[in-house]
Order: sequence, then structure tokens, then C-alpha cells
Amino acid sequence: MSVVILIFALATIAFAAGWWGWLWVGATDQVEVRVLVPLGLLGILGVVLRERALGPHLGVSLGMVVLAAAIPLAGPHGAALVGLVSFIADYRQRDWRAWLFNAAMTAAVGGVGGLTYVALGGAVGAQAADLRGPALLTQVGVPLLVAYAVMTLTNVLALGVMSALMRGTRVLDFAWRALQGVGWGYLTHVVIGFLFVVLWGPARLETVAAVFVLGPLFIAHWAIGREALARREHQETVATFVAALEQSDASTAGHSARVATLAEALGGVIGIHGKAAEALRYAALLHDIGLVAARSWEPDDIDEASYLTALSTHADAGVEVLRGLDFLAEAAPGIAHHHERWDGRGYPAGLAGEDIPQAARVIAVADAFDALTVAPEGARLTAQEALVELEGRAGTQLDPVVVEALCALANRPRGLPVPEPTQPAPDAPARALPDHDHPLISDAFAQWQPESIGRPL
Repeated sequence: MSVVILIFALATIAFAAGWWGWLWVGATDQVEVRVLVPLGLLGILGVVLRERALGPHLGVSLGMVVLAAAIPLAGPHGAALVGLVSFIADYRQRDWRAWLFNAAMTAAVGGVGGLTYVALGGAVGAQAADLRGPALLTQVGVPLLVAYAVMTLTNVLALGVMSALMRGTRVLDFAWRALQGVGWGYLTHVVIGFLFVVLWGPARLETVAAVFVLGPLFIAHWAIGREALARREHQETVATFVAALEQSDASTAGHSARVATLAEALGGVIGIHGKAAEALRYAALLHDIGLVAARSWEPDDIDEASYLTALSTHADAGVEVLRGLDFLAEAAPGIAHHHERWDGRGYPAGLAGEDIPQAARVIAVADAFDALTVAPEGARLTAQEALVELEGRAGTQLDPVVVEALCALANRPRGLPVPEPTQPAPDAPARALPDHDHPLISDAFAQWQPESIGRPL
């Protein structure tokens, strides 16, 4: 499936839901322009205020609040129309695919939520406006709560399919992480949406209700924005560290990002979700940051013993560099132990088997795969050749479960990623020694240790 087909499918769902909703409730409760116009304007405002930093492809839009309120006020067809208009008017969007996807998805979410609401006996338009007391809860509040849950599920599943098409992630894994990421905060949206309906209809404030809704709307946005701001600061901090690492050794350009992408995909296969997945991504991005502190040798005159000695310090050095950054505390074990070996002959602690933190075992596989597939011309392996090489190292250097996850990724339609080696700057120093992430260097270190003398790999 391509992105264009996904957009067409969502647009079809939105049109069908809107048309069905029109036939279902439209005959008795036609949508009024005086209802749709303020809802559309508020929807556009919600999109303008949305925050994008709560995760990949995951934007939090207060337009969802307006979308929820549109269901009882304007029916499924009105909700689909408000969703469509809200994103179509997003003048800042420059990627036409993202622009159309967001518009089609939000219209589909509104339409599907509206049909759910009506199917549960929810009152629409004038019927909702005439309700009072318990009837308001049973015929508006409860159906709206369930409809909003369906809207949220539709939203994260559509985003999951989009992420699968763009990044090769698994739909359900992405959807689950998205649900965990937004948490229970979305419930505040449905409460505000219900308040909007009560003020508009039973309280007879109609369009003036928008004025009273803006206050809670901005409070909800402020609360979400604080979390988003913290996440942006964290990401900028990590990006600064990665830039410093790549500045110190231009030959490593792009390595951290490639390892993080593959580690994230491997983590999804073996069930690393939520905060653990976020810690894994941070650890994968920063796993070599200790090289900045440990790289004190001169490439022209270093011998093997000095090289291996220097290498053995960079994992611990990385943890020291990042000490004091609380948001990276859970990433520290993955950074400290990403060069341990399953057979216990790695560094820095000589941990073995499942004593090695799971994130470190995942990064070790992603690290080795990247080293093999972006090696210098002549030594570089294809993705399939690298997979065969790493399969042979399952149970000695690498965790067999993670290697199996790599095989599972290879069997998916998109297959394994084929990294594009980043060209270092023309004035960058040539690499004098092999990439320390190459499996042969891991073997050299395992044999170099005094306790390994006489032991075969």
C-alpha cells in the first residue's frame, strides 16, 4: 500500500461515514451554517495550536476537542466536515502528502466517531439541546465518551499505518506506543467537548459557548505544551551530543541515527514499548558518546594494545559524560554495556547472557549490522550478507533473541534497511584503524583479554 492509497482510503471512509450520517440523522436535524462556521474556526485554531513533539508522526491537536463537540452539535457528517476543514486550512503544511493525510484522517476520525455516537443512541442537534439532567449524561455524555475512544483508536491506527509505510514500523506496535504516549490526558478533551455541548445547547449560549470553551482549551494546550517543551529540550540536548560526537570524528556521521532507527525497530519486535522504547532510542543515539572523552590516541602511531585499551573505556566514559541528565538515567545501562558479549567476553564489565541489559543487547546487534553494511568499499556487506554473519554470532557475541528479531525484520516486505554511508567532509582525517563496532574488533577484544587465552571464540 502506498501513502496515496492510504489517503484515498481514509477519504473514502470519511465520505461514506459523512454520507451515512447524513442519511441517518440528517433528515430531521440538518446541519446549520451558524453551527458549522464557529466549529470550523475553532477546529482551525486547534490545528494551529497543535504540538508535534510527543513522538514520531504523533501530533497532539486540540482540534480533537472541537471534533468531539461537533458530533452532538452537527452529527457524523458535520464532524467529518469540521475535521476536513480544520486541516485543509493548515497553511503551514508544505508536504502535500502530510497535508492530505491529516485532512483525510481527521475527517474519517470525525465521521467514524459520529457514527459510533449515533449507533449508541446519542442525541444530535436540537434533540441534544433540549436534554436536561440524567438524560444529558446518558444520551450525550456516555455515547460521546465511547465515540471519543473509537476516534482515538481510529486516529492511532491510521498513524500506525502511515508510520509503517514511511518507516517500516509495525502498525499495532506503533499504535500501542502512541496510546501509551498520550496517556489519560485525552480524557480531558472529551470532558471539554462535553462542556462545549452543554453550554451550546442546554445552556442556550450557542456561539457564545466558544468564548467559555477557549479558557479550558488553552489550559489543556498549556498542560500538553509543557510536556512537549520538555521533550523538545531533551531531543535538542541529545542532538547536540550526537553533533559533538560526529564533529570529533567525521567518519561516524549518520552512524548514531542509523543504529537508533534499527534498534527502535528491533525493540518493537521483541516487545520494548513506552518509556523503555524511548530510553532505548536515547541510548542508541548516544551509545558512542564516550568516544569523545576516550579518543586520546594518535591514529598514526597507535598499536593494537593501546587501541583496545582505549576502546574499553569509552562505554563507561559515555555514562560519565551524561551523568546528571535525569531524563537519560534509564538510557545509561544501554550505553554502559553495549559492547558486552553474550558469552561474557566483552567489556566493560564482562556481563554475560541476560545479565546484560536488554537495551544494550539490542544496540549491540544494530551496531554490528551498521558496521558491516557501511564498512569501507571492499569490506562492505549487503544487508543479507550481514544478516548471515550475525546469525553465526548468535549465542557467542550476540543475543540470539535479538538476532532472531533481525531475521523477522528481514522477512517483512520492506526488508532490512540498506544504509547509505555518509560521506565524511573532505578535510576529515582518514580512519587509521577498523571501526570499533565491527564484529572482528569484538573478537579481537575477546581474545586479547588475559582470561581468554586458550579459549576459542
